[in-house]
Amino acid sequence: MYPGTANSARSALVARLARPRVRAAVAILLALAIDAAVFVPLRDWDEPAVLAAIGVLVAVLAGAFGGLVAGVIAAAAGFALQFFLFDQSTITLVALPAWLAAGATAGWLGTRSRVVAAATEERRAHEAAKYRALTEHLPVVTYLLSAGEKAVPLAVSPQLDRMLGYSANEWLRDQGLFLRLVHPEDRDRVEATLEERPENGTRELEYRLRARDGRVVWVRDAAVTVRDATGEPIGVQGYLLDVTERHYADEDRKQLRAAEATANADALDRQRKVDVVAQAAALLAASLDYRSTIREVAALCARELADWCVVDLLEEDGSLTRLAVERAEGSKSLPEPAAEPEPEVLEVVKAQRPVLTDERIAVPLVSHGGRALGLLTLRAGERRRAFASDDLSWARALAGMAALAIDTARLHDEVEARAEATRVLTYVGDGVFLLDRAGVIRLWNPMAEAITGLSAESVLGRLAVEAIPAWDQLSEKVPMAAAGETTQAQALPLDTDSGERWISISGVAFFGGTVYAFRDITEGHRLDELQAEFISTASHELRTPLAAVYGAAQTLRRHDFALDEAGRERFISLIVEESDRLGRIVNQILLANQLDVGRLDIMTEPFDGGELLERVAEAARTHAPPHISFEVIDPNGVPPVAADKDRVRQVLINLVENAIKYSPDGGKIELGVESEDGGVVFRVLDEGLGIPADEQPRIFQKFYRLDPDMTRGIGGTGLGLYICSELVERMGGRIWVESRDGKGSAFYFELPTVAPTRAFTRTHDAAEPS
Repeated sequence: MYPGTANSARSALVARLARPRVRAAVAILLALAIDAAVFVPLRDWDEPAVLAAIGVLVAVLAGAFGGLVAGVIAAAAGFALQFFLFDQSTITLVALPAWLAAGATAGWLGTRSRVVAAATEERRAHEAAKYRALTEHLPVVTYLLSAGEKAVPLAVSPQLDRMLGYSANEWLRDQGLFLRLVHPEDRDRVEATLEERPENGTRELEYRLRARDGRVVWVRDAAVTVRDATGEPIGVQGYLLDVTERHYADEDRKQLRAAEATANADALDRQRKVDVVAQAAALLAASLDYRSTIREVAALCARELADWCVVDLLEEDGSLTRLAVERAEGSKSLPEPAAEPEPEVLEVVKAQRPVLTDERIAVPLVSHGGRALGLLTLRAGERRRAFASDDLSWARALAGMAALAIDTARLHDEVEARAEATRVLTYVGDGVFLLDRAGVIRLWNPMAEAITGLSAESVLGRLAVEAIPAWDQLSEKVPMAAAGETTQAQALPLDTDSGERWISISGVAFFGGTVYAFRDITEGHRLDELQAEFISTASHELRTPLAAVYGAAQTLRRHDFALDEAGRERFISLIVEESDRLGRIVNQILLANQLDVGRLDIMTEPFDGGELLERVAEAARTHAPPHISFEVIDPNGVPPVAADKDRVRQVLINLVENAIKYSPDGGKIELGVESEDGGVVFRVLDEGLGIPADEQPRIFQKFYRLDPDMTRGIGGTGLGLYICSELVERMGGRIWVESRDGKGSAFYFELPTVAPTRAFTRTHDAAEPS
């Protein structure tokens, strides 16, 4: 392009500054102003050397801008201010030539550089004139760019106006105009090519420009680097040729050929996809093993339709598993899918909406009832063309057939599983029932009927809050677990027609509802309550003799008053009696524990039952209250007993002590033995409180006491009768109680007699009665 008129941004002041005299005057005035602004305020400063350096610097700058004269005058003025305001010494006068030399040198160098620049500018103008004469009649737009790091337009031919509707001045004034006119789709490519610069040859490319009137002009841009005699680049010269008509003609021919090829390829592609869908349908219908058939279909899709085919299944517990991962042979452009489904897979499955991109088709597997079953994912890489909207139809067909195969197989398995589960639930020992998501009872097994007393006919199809008493409060306390997890069952009370029952219940929630399992722990709960009572009672029973022993011992240790021999004997006897009582309580607890863990040995030997009764009665008389009397009935002809003599003595002692304890008003205790039906029956009868008929079935349970609140002052651990029952059973006998119509209690236990031929000794495991 030809050099244009002066840029509109230049002011008249800039034009005048180009004159040497104006520049010199301005430089002198600025130097004087700077020196005055610095020296006058600082005339009292103690650092004249620093101010002298500032003055020299000002003189150098004035000379560089205004020339030799401006530099000398600025140096002289600065020296004068320095001399008259700060330092009139001889040394300061000696420095005057240095000031003048610095200003003059800077002025000479500034003048010299401007002369060289003017010569260079004149040479460039001459070259531009030659360029204009050569290019003004060419049928192309020629241009010239600077050779700097950033190409700046220096010239452009007037043909630009005919091609694009922009003048040469507009092109040169707005340096960013060119890139803005480049079509957006070509801009990055053109900009990258321009940055490379044709240092080693020519540059040629085609791209689109937008004309002022909106036309799109295809141009061929060819350029070459212009060098001087030394080989240094001085600019880039090129041309723009309008190739719009030729380009569109070529494009039309290419589009026709491409359309023909595309139509043929599309026809073949559609036929191939139809064949693949047919083969997939045959594979999926061949077997109920949908896992293997879906893997075969995934391999078929990877071979014929995509680079990767992945199938993820939604399991019954709501988790995703990766069923099939198949890759086309030779496909390496895509990374291998992870071993586990990605998080976005679950999102697509839940949304049940297909996802289509150029590289991916993801179609949810949905059952006939609308339930999500999984996801079919196809990926295209370098071996396959990008997916289009037409591909979604055959992908949906494949997903629908896969979902149908899964649904059919699962339905078949579910029918079989339900039949098996029904058989199992009929005989399982726990109560089991199922609530759907709406809280309606859908399953109620026979054991649930037995525990609750509610028949299946009365609860099935009804809301649990209506069918099960107080279910709304009960359900809030039931511990829940997710599918595949475990939880600790909770003991809760349940009101039934037969009274309150305690059940141990827990629930498992899954996507179809909640399954509850429970069992009857009424007896166990009652035993726990008795055990708690036992701990309290045992603590009390142990505390009483301990307090007596401790008090007597402390009294014996006192020195503030003297005890006679009778007093000391009384306290010692109290310690012995209470220690013996402590020993009996501890022995009961230890013996009960031995019975529970099965570590009690039973020795069988023949002995005389009547003699044993006499000894037990004699021992009981020594510590029994005076208002208690004993009577032993030992008829003749009773055969020897075949049992553990020490354990039988312990049973008799426990029964006698129990009779004494429950005879607070006194009375007679009868001990007897007799032969009956090949066995020996022992009895202990008292005239005490007696046992109500409704309590008799429970008296041999562990921790049971007839007077748990000790309203009659009767203590005990609740282990005596339990120990008697366990010992008798382990010796091969039986024990029972009979009512005496309010005249006390009657306890009986029967033991085997000695065999006619021989007596024997053996050890019984406490876990198995002999």
